[in-house]
Amino acid sequence: MADSYYRTISGKQYDNELLEIAEKATKRSKAPIGKNVAKTLFDAIKDGGDYTDVEKRTVKYIRDNFKFSPEADEYLRSEIRKWAAKISVPAAKKKTSPKASAKKENTTKRSSARAVKASDEGFTPYNESYEFGETSHDEVAPTPEYNELVALNKFQITPRQNRIGRLILLGLVLVFLIVLIIFGIRSCNRSSKSQTTTTDQSLNGSSDLGTRSLERVELSQGKVSDKFESRASAIRYINDLQIRFIKQSMQTEDSASDKIATLAEALKAYPGIRVRVKGHTCFIGEMDENKILSDERAKFIFDELVKNGVSATQLDYRGFGETAEIDTNSNEAGRIKNRRVDFTVLSVTESPN
Repeated sequence: MADSYYRTISGKQYDNELLEIAEKATKRSKAPIGKNVAKTLFDAIKDGGDYTDVEKRTVKYIRDNFKFSPEADEYLRSEIRKWAAKISVPAAKKKTSPKASAKKENTTKRSSARAVKASDEGFTPYNESYEFGETSHDEVAPTPEYNELVALNKFQITPRQNRIGRLILLGLVLVFLIVLIIFGIRSCNRSSKSQTTTTDQSLNGSSDLGTRSLERVELSQGKVSDKFESRASAIRYINDLQIRFIKQSMQTEDSASDKIATLAEALKAYPGIRVRVKGHTCFIGEMDENKILSDERAKFIFDELVKNGVSATQLDYRGFGETAEIDTNSNEAGRIKNRRVDFTVLSVTESPN
């Protein structure tokens, strides 16, 4: 028996000629195996005059691992079925042809003996197992890899397609894990920021401003730029005044000290004017953090006015976050205008003589 007749795969012998027919056909084209190739396979099977265990095993392996067109698959199944039924009993009674190839000798004798025994006991040896090489009792049980190939073949999935599917699934799992890690890091950052909270009580009894306090930048003593000859002119100045801030910080514009000094002069000249100090931000950053930042900015200007001699009873303060923009947030020029503290006159009373 020539070694070239057989090929060993996973410890089992397969008919090398049949495997080469299927492999050459699939190398030439990506299309499923057609009827012409199926005819070539069938001619090679019946060439030795018997359907051996090795051939049955090889046919099953080819059908599990190579894709057939429906026409080719039906042709191969029907032709093997008819031919196997024709040779099953007669093959038990006739001797092996001297012209049969060496690869048929031993396997033909075992097949004929089983056919004789089955005939004597009244059973027909032809069945689906005989046609397509299902595992017999004297063979080693199929490996998990083999069972997987059989299962995949039912859904017309090749081993290569199965590997691609596994890679795609692995990629989705990795993306999901990366997203979880990113959200976890952001949550940790927010938790660490909340641990730096300081509680500020306003002079008029307001409660905690939020969960974050930014470091203030010390201001120099400003210069008064205007003297207000009437209360109306002071009110106009107050309502029009804006003090700008640097992005996401407590640092003010360079002219802030002079603006605060001039505002303090107006409020001290007319103590019947009561003013709200209002803090604002642009939309950069988290909304809750922007609310805290705007509160801190308003409180900062409130404290600076008190330092400049304004009575705390004339003032209150409030932060509005990013909700009261006066210009677009789509460009930096607009965002600069939105990062501000401005003022509103709440009430005017006659000051005591």
